[in-house]
Amino acid sequence: MVKKTYFKNDKVFYVLLSLLFVLTVQIFDVYKGNAAHLIHSIKHFDDNKLQNDWIANQEHHLPLFTYFNYIVIKLFSSKVVYIVHSLLLGICTLSLFLISKNLFPKLSNRNLYILWFATYIVLFHENSFFTGVAGQKVIDAGYQPASFGIFIFLGIYFFLKNQNLLTVFFICLAASFHPTYVLHSGFLVAGILISNLIFKNYKDFLKVLFFYICLILPITTFVMINFMMIDKELAIIGQKIMFNRIPHHADIHYWFSYKDIIFLLIYFTSLYIIRKNQRFFILFFIFGFSSILLSSAQFFLNSESLALTFPWRSSVFIAPISSLIIISYLIVRLRMDMTKVSVFIYGFLIISTIFFGLKSHVVKNLNSDFREKLQLTKDLKKMSGSIERILIPVNLDYVRMYSGLPIFVDWKHPAFRYDQIIDWKNRMDLASIFYNSKSLDEQIDSLKKIQKIENNSHIIIKKNNLFVDCEDLIDHDIFMLININNCYGNYF
Repeated sequence: MVKKTYFKNDKVFYVLLSLLFVLTVQIFDVYKGNAAHLIHSIKHFDDNKLQNDWIANQEHHLPLFTYFNYIVIKLFSSKVVYIVHSLLLGICTLSLFLISKNLFPKLSNRNLYILWFATYIVLFHENSFFTGVAGQKVIDAGYQPASFGIFIFLGIYFFLKNQNLLTVFFICLAASFHPTYVLHSGFLVAGILISNLIFKNYKDFLKVLFFYICLILPITTFVMINFMMIDKELAIIGQKIMFNRIPHHADIHYWFSYKDIIFLLIYFTSLYIIRKNQRFFILFFIFGFSSILLSSAQFFLNSESLALTFPWRSSVFIAPISSLIIISYLIVRLRMDMTKVSVFIYGFLIISTIFFGLKSHVVKNLNSDFREKLQLTKDLKKMSGSIERILIPVNLDYVRMYSGLPIFVDWKHPAFRYDQIIDWKNRMDLASIFYNSKSLDEQIDSLKKIQKIENNSHIIIKKNNLFVDCEDLIDHDIFMLININNCYGNYF
């Protein structure tokens, strides 16, 4: 009876330690970074005009992410995103621990698992061994669709518990929130199916295959119908634009370096360590080998279509699991009396928590630095009643979401359908020409072309880039807000 109570307390302790880790992460402000995908969730709320924004009316590939956030924000407020993101961070940590504990049962020892959590905090914040290749990471301080990839960790844990249908459910749930994971869900399911064939579990093979097809088919059908069934020539042009926009993610020749060799060494070392766990070895080998095989094919074939499926994105799951397999292996092989070093272990946990907590929330307070920029959007919101749409410098990607006002275009948030990204590129080119103009004539010429595409009522422009005498509608150190009709009306 005493043993059972201790076990339950340990489970609670796992959760508390996972939440302790969450406290060391400063979660970005709601709309910072890729959280602008939330535009599709909030565009019909009464506190903004985003239903008139061009990008808000383009096809998007995130229906579940959109509806989920629409519901929770509608029921509560946009602040609920902080809670959702905190839960995702906690689930990520807990899932990775449960995977490690299943592979290394000795981690049930309290001192050992406290040491594991303390090391995990360092690993996550150090970044090098938690992040996948091409600068990609399954979850960080910013709330985005990719963060729901942590359900793949949960799925892998249930695979270790021989609950394959739950594995498939969570893998497909991750892919439903972020369809980029569809390919990687296939890698994992292939591992499960091959494992079943090797161990002659034919009944489970058929159940897993049928269940996976039922769950993944709606996602793939949605993507095929809405994003693939377009004119072939437009698709080729759109692919090239997308590829050239993000070479740091899409071009293996651009991002591949010695760091990725280290990633491969860590992966193969982890495979060697868990080689005796045949079932997991097969899954993890197929998962990684499929990604490496397609990435190698992209390296030699230079196929933009293949590149934009991001086969190397499996690394965002492989890297943390591989690193934690090695760390867990080293922890359980420590040759010392754990009771004698318990003070050191608890001290390590406290120090790592305090150090990274202070670093995130005080020393390197990214939110504080970012909020200084938001004075501009506060000024814009005061004028929102008279603003229909704004032409902005393309690097001011925070203006749309924080002001709640439609903009013409920015660099951070393109359309995702290949024919629509062509329109995005055209808008980008015109906006860049306008802001790089060296004379009034150049500005007017580009502005006329912009206005033919979509009528803008106002412009945000740096004070030293304006070539007409015009009233500044805000009092900002760097930028002016001007009314197009009042300033350029005589030139149209």
